[in-house]
Amino acid sequence: MRRNLYLTTVLLLLALLSGCGAPKKAPDDAEVHYILGLSYLREGNYTSALKQFLIAEKESPRRPDIQGALAQAYQLKKAYPEAERHYLLAIDYSEQEPQFQNNLAALYLDMQRWDDALVYFRKASGNLLFGSPEVALTGAGFAHFQKGDYLEALIAYREALSRNPQYVPARFRLGEAYYALDKNDLAIEAYQAALGMAPEFAQGHYQLGLSYLKEREMAKAAESFSEVLRLAPDSEWARLSKDYLKLLK
Repeated sequence: MRRNLYLTTVLLLLALLSGCGAPKKAPDDAEVHYILGLSYLREGNYTSALKQFLIAEKESPRRPDIQGALAQAYQLKKAYPEAERHYLLAIDYSEQEPQFQNNLAALYLDMQRWDDALVYFRKASGNLLFGSPEVALTGAGFAHFQKGDYLEALIAYREALSRNPQYVPARFRLGEAYYALDKNDLAIEAYQAALGMAPEFAQGHYQLGLSYLKEREMAKAAESFSEVLRLAPDSEWARLSKDYLKLLK
């Protein structure tokens, strides 16, 4: 459950695949299959996307955007070793493109290889040509969090927010780190800030509800859990919220 927000942000980087490393020329067979694969990927049809990317790779095996797209399709199908291999090829063929480094780090989060994730998130965030350093810094913070290094996680999240104060995942993860450190007032403040920017973020309302429970503010906790049910009635957070609401009656 804790991986969902980052991975929705990260694995959900489809637009970032569409131009990275592509040659500027009239569409050829590789380009046609690549574009068709991207279309399938956006539709959630990962198998068809993978088939198209494999055809594109045969036509143009050293195109980094095709390798990165293959990696993403494999990752979404949970074929992690294959995804890793193609991300590494994309990084190699693109001469260390930071977007591919960031995406590989996100794969390592899926694989729970926290230290490997940190290596590539640092490479991406430290590259002055990377347009979204807050994404990589938030990923690094999450890797530290999973290792139990909550203070290091806080440092990374704060740096992410210094780059982009409106980046909701960093604000939310900051709340998680404060909650883990029993700094509940600061956790509530961070969750409220995240929800102020993304009021329909169900997981944020759920975590805010937990923080209110910790403070024994039962009415506010019930309000937060009820909001989860309204926003995402079929989610795992809704199921858990129902249980807490029963206890609060």
